[in-house]
Amino acid sequence: MREIELLVEIYLAAERELVAAVEAAGGAVSLPDCRAVSLGRAEFDTLFGGRRKRAWVTIRKNAPMPPRR
Repeated sequence: MREIELLVEIYLAAERELVAAVEAAGGAVSLPDCRAVSLGRAEFDTLFGGRRKRAWVTIRKNAPMPPRR
């Protein structure tokens, strides 16, 4: 269980750094391998802590659209 907790902390720290880097680059970044990184933001209610804000990144492959039939 401790190993999972440590991995979660490492993941969340890396995610915060990635959000900050993408935000500093204007909110969207195209990678050389045709992937795009963009930011998502939301505000939500938590049970005991009031309203919280959350930012995350989305990484997607820029694949060509299939031909229309």
